[in-house]
Formats: sequence, C-alpha cells, structure tokens
Amino acid sequence: MFDFLVGNDFLSAIVAFVIVLIPAVIIHELGHFFAAKAVGITILEFGIGFPPRIGKLFTWRETEFTFNLIPLGGFVRPLGEDIVRPTTKGLEAKDQLHHDQIQPNTPYYAELQRLKARGFTEVKSVYDVKPLPRIFFMAAGALANFVFAVVVFILVGLVGLPTEVGTRIGLAELSPNSAMATIGFQKGDWIRRVNDTPIASYDDFIETLQANNGQSVTVAISRPQNPNDQNTSFFDETLTFTVTPELLAEWAAIGSYVRVSSVTEGSPADQAGIQPGDLIYQFNDVSVLESFDPASDLQTMTANAAGELVTLAILRDGETTTVSLTPRVDPPAGEGRMGIGIRSEYTTPDESFVFIQNPEVDYIPQPFGQSIQYGFESTGEILGLILEFPSRLIRGETQPGENRIVSVVAVSQWGGELLQDSVEDQQISTFLRYIGLISIALGFTNLLPIPALDGGRILFAVIELIRGKPISPEREGFVHMIGLILLLSLSVLLIINDLSNPVTDLLP
Repeated sequence: MFDFLVGNDFLSAIVAFVIVLIPAVIIHELGHFFAAKAVGITILEFGIGFPPRIGKLFTWRETEFTFNLIPLGGFVRPLGEDIVRPTTKGLEAKDQLHHDQIQPNTPYYAELQRLKARGFTEVKSVYDVKPLPRIFFMAAGALANFVFAVVVFILVGLVGLPTEVGTRIGLAELSPNSAMATIGFQKGDWIRRVNDTPIASYDDFIETLQANNGQSVTVAISRPQNPNDQNTSFFDETLTFTVTPELLAEWAAIGSYVRVSSVTEGSPADQAGIQPGDLIYQFNDVSVLESFDPASDLQTMTANAAGELVTLAILRDGETTTVSLTPRVDPPAGEGRMGIGIRSEYTTPDESFVFIQNPEVDYIPQPFGQSIQYGFESTGEILGLILEFPSRLIRGETQPGENRIVSVVAVSQWGGELLQDSVEDQQISTFLRYIGLISIALGFTNLLPIPALDGGRILFAVIELIRGKPISPEREGFVHMIGLILLLSLSVLLIINDLSNPVTDLLP
C-alpha cells in the first residue's frame, strides 16, 4: 500500500512529519486543554503550529481551534495571556478575580467582552488560579505525551515484539561453479526457512538437507537488490530444488573460522604479523573448525590465557601458518587483549563458499497484560536514558551522533528512513516505537526550565510558591518573549544544519 515511499526520502520524511510530529503536538496541547478544564482555566485558542494564523478550523464552546503557519509546535492560549505575554496589564493580583474592575480599552477587557457576548460569563484567567493548579495545567502537556507513549508501546506489544525464533544463514561468498549457485542461490542471499519451517540452527539446517537427500525442498530467502551495496534493500524469494550428494558435500567441506576484520597498530596481534582477512582456526591445540560460535570461543580462550604465550593457526590466501603472541592482561579500552576485530565465519578452505549466521527474528504478538507491562517499562526505560544522558555526556561515554541537537527536519528525516524500513519489512513495530520515542522527547523537552517552554512557566509558578506572591505578569511575559525569540532563532539554525547535513548520514 505504501510501497511508493520506498526510495523516496523526501516524501517519506513529509509523511513521517505528519504521522509522528503533528499527533505528538496535538496530544501535548490536548493535555494542557483538558487540564485547564479540570482546574477551571478558560482556553481561548487551541493552535496547531505557531502564528501567523492560516485559518480557524472550528469553535467548541469558548475555544477556537486554529491552524497556523509555522509548523514547529502548537499552543493553547488561556484567558489572560497570548502565547508569551500577558493581556492582564495593569491588573493587580488581588483584583484578578474581579473581572468587573477591568479597565476598558485593554486586550483583557476585549476578550472578556467577546466571551460575554457569546454567553460565557463564568470565566477564569490563567492568573486567577493558584500556583499548584497552574503547575498542573503547565505540566499536563508533557504528562499527556508520556501517557500517549505508554499507549503506543502497548500497541507495539500487541502488534508484535521482535523475538528470536531461530537462525538465518547468509551467503557471504559463492563461486558461480558451486552446487549452491547452480540451483539458483546468489551471493548475499539469506536463507530463512526450509519447507516453511524456521531454521533452529546451522546443524538443524544440515540435518534437514541430509534427511531430504534426493528429495525436493523449498527454501525461503531474502535477496539483496544490490549484493555489492551494504545498505541495499532486500526482497523475499523462494527456491525449490532437489538435494543432491554434491550439494551435501559442499556444505560438509565448510569449517568454522574466526575472520580477522581489523588489527590495531602496535597491538600483540600487529607485532605477531596477523593481518586483516586472516582466518584463525586453532588456538594452541584447540580447533574451532567445529565450533558453533568460533569468535565467542576464541574470546573466552584468549581471556583465560591472558599474560601467557599462545599459538594461533591461521589460514591466509589458501595457505596455513602459525603465529605466537601474548594476550594483554589489561588492554586499552576498545582494543581487546590481542588487538583484533573478529567475527565468526564459516567457509571452505579455498573460500569459494562462505556463509555467516545471525539470529532469525520474527515479530510475535504479546498477550494484553504483557503488552501493558511492556508499555510502561519501555516508557520508563527511555525516560531513564534521557535523564542519565547529562552524566554520560560529562563522563565522555556518548557517541558523536548522540550529542547533536536536531530540528523537526531531522526528526522527519529519521522517521522517513524508519517508515521506509517498516514498509519494506511489512512490519510497523519499529516505526511505532519511534512515534513513542518522539512523544517522550517532546514532553521531556517542554519540561526544561527554559523561558517560553512549559518548564519555564512552571519555574515562575514555583518561584511564586516560594515567595508567597506572584511575579508581575508583564515581567514574566517579557522573559518568555525573549525566550521564544531565542528558541525560534535556534530552530532556524538547526533546520539549516539538518538540511545541509542530513541526520540520515549518521545512520548505519
């Protein structure tokens, strides 16, 4: 249905903006709106986007619902102020409950007269309520975002959580003359099922082939659009073939190796002469050729032999050699005891047929009760990660991409990528999780004690609680006006940066 989005980054970003950000903003403002109703504050306007106004959508009781030009958020405008400045200028705090004392020719008086003409006489401004109800009103938008995130994550649980259901086998290299290539397999294929049954393990796959020797089997695979592009998309395919002795012999010739993907300069491996591309098949007298996960086994044996001289048997360009080295007891962070990057690889000695294996993941719907638990746990986990971010930043434990402040453009770009992935995989869970994440981020950001944001307004209410009397609405409004100008200016700069340096360039 949405296949037209795949490969169209601009259109998918626009759709993601509409699906992700607009609902999150509406939910946020609805939180303020219903909280205002609960504490008795009169809401004059419910705005999507920031002014100038494009038009009025509809009117419900005393509230006008409007659509505005700048699509960077939304607002509710309570009686007594506009987005940033008060309209109760000249009204002393002790007189704010006596609307008949309002002086004519003021914006506040004009609003009261318009409400009176429409039949609304029992009204209350935002400055008529005490600090605690006002704090509830200001915090309700973020609370609504958090509740919305919980609901979204519950839906994710009901739709399906990623669950490991077995193994998938990827063909990393495949000679055109091999038995596998002859029956239609290609380099880059991922074998996912045999006769519509998930592969429990590599051994299970081999046993299935052996049990069907001389018989026809059907294999479900994912095939890359471009095998030479790591970021290529995949499509589903099925192959039906007869299992032959030649095919079984080809798989029997494969052994388990540890592929060296990188070597750190100056490390024990570098000094011993190990090179990227080497295949390690023996550690001292222990072979890994029959290992299920040779890379993990090598790491365990290396840790147990730290500080001791060890010998590695290596296959390089079809020839075998041995090297000796001493794994470090206390290696530098991120380098490992030998100083090599490794991965498990399964190949014939001449490397004409190489495969790798990864977990096969399927999305399994969860019972309603477990989905509710997942909704609350996921929301709490994301909030925890956000709260601990400053300490990780101070300790230097963040990744470069995490430190980037982004605009709605980057949020839409990233959402567009995830939307395309969901369309390709025909699985919406990943995109739903993103919707929940953005809702939490929007709510949390609005709680920051920054002028013009909800957190800035809450700060003034807290100061009023401590002082025992309010700060002048005019002074508060001036602070919020300056804050809004700075926020809009920063937003423009971030949008320019996200357009010139798309956040999608940071995606793996």
